[in-house]
Amino acid sequence: MSNVNAEGETMQWLQGAMSVGDSVEPAMTAVRNAVEDGQDDGNLASLIKVANTLIERELNNRVAELLPGLSLTGPQITLLVYLYDSKGRTVTQKEVADRFVLSHPTMHGIVSRLERAKLVDLSHLNNDRRQVVLSLSEHGFETIDRHIDEIRAILNDINTRIVSGIGEGESEHFVSALSRIIRSF
Repeated sequence: MSNVNAEGETMQWLQGAMSVGDSVEPAMTAVRNAVEDGQDDGNLASLIKVANTLIERELNNRVAELLPGLSLTGPQITLLVYLYDSKGRTVTQKEVADRFVLSHPTMHGIVSRLERAKLVDLSHLNNDRRQVVLSLSEHGFETIDRHIDEIRAILNDINTRIVSGIGEGESEHFVSALSRIIRSF
């Protein structure tokens, strides 16, 4: 990465990358070109944000194709799969917010939309009414159960795409580096 230090250049190429439409490939090309042309200022946070946005957009698009009419986002499908995998265990809204590093308002919005779609049910812990318990509704369970193999295939495919440009040994270092970044905050 270059050390260009012009104010606003990162935002300029970031906005260019984000405004190229819903297709991930043009956005990836815009980011690659910006990096190759030295238009990034070495701001890792901006690059990580772009990568996150592109990955989330791909997940959203793939889930929309699989489950048309539900309009599920990446975080919503991630929560539904988490609840599916946690069946038989009490899962609180706070647990999920902590696990996925989501603010209370963000978590509340995700859960509210899923509840309105009749995909999750809410209840409270008997010994602590402040704690909201999340579970898949019957409709939510049936929906995820019917498509879990395809959902996992989408998630695996996206993981493969994330590391497709780097070697096997490098991908292990990449995952390790991401884990260290997360722990540092």
